[in-house]
Amino acid sequence: MEAYRERALEDILNAERELRQNAERVAREYRALVLELAQRLAGEALEARRRDNPAIPQVWTAADWTAFWNGVSVGTGGGWTKPNGNGHEALERRIVQLEGELTALRERLERAQMEAAQERRAREELQQRLDEAKAKEKPKQKGEARRPAERILTPAELPELWRKLVEEMSGMVVPPAPERFKAQLKPKESGIRYRRKVLVLYAVARGGISSRMEIDRVVSVVEGLSERTNSVRRPVDDLVKSGLLVSDNIRMYRPFETGLAVYRLSEDGRALCALWGWTVVESEWERLLRLHQGAAQEAHSVMALAFALHARLRGWDAVILPEVEGAARPDLQVERDGERWYVEVERGDGSRRKWKNLAALNDGRVALCAANEEGREKLVRDCKAERLGGVATDLKSLSFIGDELRKMVDITPAEPLWLERW
Repeated sequence: MEAYRERALEDILNAERELRQNAERVAREYRALVLELAQRLAGEALEARRRDNPAIPQVWTAADWTAFWNGVSVGTGGGWTKPNGNGHEALERRIVQLEGELTALRERLERAQMEAAQERRAREELQQRLDEAKAKEKPKQKGEARRPAERILTPAELPELWRKLVEEMSGMVVPPAPERFKAQLKPKESGIRYRRKVLVLYAVARGGISSRMEIDRVVSVVEGLSERTNSVRRPVDDLVKSGLLVSDNIRMYRPFETGLAVYRLSEDGRALCALWGWTVVESEWERLLRLHQGAAQEAHSVMALAFALHARLRGWDAVILPEVEGAARPDLQVERDGERWYVEVERGDGSRRKWKNLAALNDGRVALCAANEEGREKLVRDCKAERLGGVATDLKSLSFIGDELRKMVDITPAEPLWLERW
């Protein structure tokens, strides 16, 4: 059924594209015909305007042509007819033919667009039903575990930031698209897609979350969907294409390669949220750009955002660049069940002074996230040499099993965040 709908939608889109191309061809022929008529009937007036502006008449709109014809006096001796009248009749026949073709093409194009929109809505609704059915499907064999990818998470399983967003978004009345932004939001194309665009914008604007994986998780919980479905990811792509979100792919290349897709509101996106009455908060990516040279220290930004993501996946609340008193400037604060740590993410060796300042915030202990296991071992040795206890983890061990990148949907709050305590 899904394959049939895919083919049907593709056929409709191809037909719509062909109709649009035909309509554009007819429009070009109309322009050529109008230009020919102007040259025959009012050549001197047209040339006078060209002398003032060489771009005329290529830049003229329909309104400009109307003003031109209203301002000239058309006679019968300027080439409009041949002595036998054949030129006039031929042009009239051509006009009638083009008008008929254009009218027919417009009608066909409108029908195709309506069918395409209906097909898109039907496809979205079918995808939602399929996702819901898969989520409820019982294992076929006794003892067979349900795949984590098909689990539907509940708000109770989420850290505070995600849980708060889910609760707010679940009870939210989806606002209508303002007239100014209808072309970008396309609310009539698909009601489900439009709702999810609004949810994505809310998560970024009100929650300040930046990474695609966090946006996916929050919206999927609100909608009761698996995170693997494109029904959550397509609205994000649509918002980027329409200019309401700005995307970036930030990367770290040493000591291993990884990266994150991050998003923030564009100026249009901020204006739209203001029209909806939302107070926009600074996103985590914007905060790193402003306070921590996020663009210049891209690899460090990847580590900070990725560690925050992994902490939240494991049930910890996380704050990027928390405000603290004293000389320390920790990268994050994480907290769970009354256990709180101020954390430094570090690709290199760090410094003795940095660890001392960090320990002052953590009652004499440190909390570290290195890039990989080797870096973690080095940092732990250095801190032990300074007689500093604490906890440590590393981004590669959190993200990979061997050389294989873990799927975020497989990570649960039951997994530990800290790999060493001493």
